[in-house]
Amino acid sequence: MSPALRITALLLLCSTAWSASRAETTVVREPHYGEVLFHFYVGQPFEAITRIEAGRVAGHIEFHDEEAELLLGGMLLDWGQHREAARIFVGLLETTRSAEVRDRAWLELARLSWQRGALAQAQTALARIGDTLSPGRAAERAMIEAQLLMAIGQYAQASERLARWDGPADWRAYAQFNHGVALVRQGRLEEGLRTLETVGARPGRSPELRALADRANVALGFTLLEHGRPDDARAALERVRLHGPHSSEALLGFGWAESALGRHRESLTPWLTLRERDLLDPAVQESLLAIPHAFASLSAYGQAAEAYLAAIDTLDTELGRIERAITAIRDGALVPALLARDDQEQLGWHWQLDALPDSLESRYLAEVIATHEFQEGLKNTRDLAFVRSVLLEWGESLGAFADMVATQQLAWQSRAPRAEALMARSDVAGMQARRDALASTLERAVQHRDTLALAGRDEQLQFEELDEVAGRLAPLDQTDPDVAELVVRERVMRGVLLWQLNAEFPARVWQQTRELRDLEPVLDEMAAREARIETLRDGAEAAFEDQARRIVALGPRVAALLEASDAASVRQRAHLENLAVASLERQASRLRSHQVQARFALARIYDRAAAGEVAATRPEGSR
Repeated sequence: MSPALRITALLLLCSTAWSASRAETTVVREPHYGEVLFHFYVGQPFEAITRIEAGRVAGHIEFHDEEAELLLGGMLLDWGQHREAARIFVGLLETTRSAEVRDRAWLELARLSWQRGALAQAQTALARIGDTLSPGRAAERAMIEAQLLMAIGQYAQASERLARWDGPADWRAYAQFNHGVALVRQGRLEEGLRTLETVGARPGRSPELRALADRANVALGFTLLEHGRPDDARAALERVRLHGPHSSEALLGFGWAESALGRHRESLTPWLTLRERDLLDPAVQESLLAIPHAFASLSAYGQAAEAYLAAIDTLDTELGRIERAITAIRDGALVPALLARDDQEQLGWHWQLDALPDSLESRYLAEVIATHEFQEGLKNTRDLAFVRSVLLEWGESLGAFADMVATQQLAWQSRAPRAEALMARSDVAGMQARRDALASTLERAVQHRDTLALAGRDEQLQFEELDEVAGRLAPLDQTDPDVAELVVRERVMRGVLLWQLNAEFPARVWQQTRELRDLEPVLDEMAAREARIETLRDGAEAAFEDQARRIVALGPRVAALLEASDAASVRQRAHLENLAVASLERQASRLRSHQVQARFALARIYDRAAAGEVAATRPEGSR
């Protein structure tokens, strides 16, 4: 690969993975929404999505409706459900009165459009965002806008945005790298080089930031090479770690810098080191041609011819391996190998492949597997496998649910007679009638000042005894002193009782009024409970039958979803296999191109030898 082509590849837009959290600190007013947030924060998005959907149907998250919609839309977007996420965000924009909610929805729509490659829609969404975003989301907006401008070639505007970008400290180096790339691409070479120098000269402590510093130094080195400054390029490439992810590119560039300075013998040192590395690396492949080029530049034509022949043989062997890898992929071996160690316990929008399996085809696919398209496809395949496991679990659970409903129905049928007997004994209607009768008696007693109506049981017995005494005294001789004395005593005792009743009448009216008032809610609650029991009794059988019908109806739905997920999984695997095969075919094409270059260079050496320009013999086994 020529330095110019490598420069172009290295200066492609650096896409960042940073995004602001969509579930900020909030006051939870409903326990169901708190449960949603719990599952979200502990990394169980499928459970969070399920509970939001169920909570909306049951009306359990009314106080957090818009927050829940934003969270749901963000999770669906991360899951790759772009159309459903867009529907939610558009719905929020049409219904909400909150400027903050509208701005967050426009930001999510911009992110969605950017991820899907709809650049014009992303620009429109970004332009509609107001000034209510939190600092973190405002930084995300600015980064998306800068990346968008770079994607459409507006590097001047992108560099302006990135120059004043203010986001998380860990991501400032990425913004500086993009800024340097934008400056170089718009022709402001010195400014761009200084910015890339800033990133490359100050590697951070984390592996990611050190890798970014290496990448900046490689980009800086090849840019300087392209502009005829090999000394400066050499200094930049020397800063790249020898065992970092960009070391092969740095070794290749370092050799070209030495060669550009006319130090061909020195250029062999990094290239010979590079030749011992994995041939899958394009830089290693290019070194196979760079080494004989250096020998030829040193007039060591015999060694150059041998190196070209060795390169041709090595490339030919590698082409055979690639062909076998393509056959294995077409036989369906790739995706199962990639997911063999995955537990698939959750949805995978934050999942990534930690290590390649030890198989022939996977060793050739590091480049394509690292691409966004393949990673998204692999996550989709994994998620489809997760969804399939959930559907299978639900299908098995339907039988258990049916047994539960049948058991509850039997339990209800066994308890129903006892409930009927209890209801019959309670006689709430009779108690309400007695209460109403007592209230009427009290009302009449108050109207007519009927003190006897409020007499207690003991007092009523005393009046009955006095009436009996008066009845016995009536036929006797009233002139008899003893009889007359008894009559007086009977009248005095009756008067005392009447006086006591009359004196206590207001207190007794108040007491009985309060007791009747306290009795009323108790009887009402008893009546309500009786009504609920009657409703439950009347609708219990229908409810059990309805639940049983719903469970039976869910069986075909789960089966249909399983069929759809299996079909989608087949299509997704085919897509991944096509991507992998296309990548291997590109690698094979590149190797064939190197073979052709090696053969032409070898032929030139032989032609010169035949013409007597060089003293070289044709090595044994040459092609």
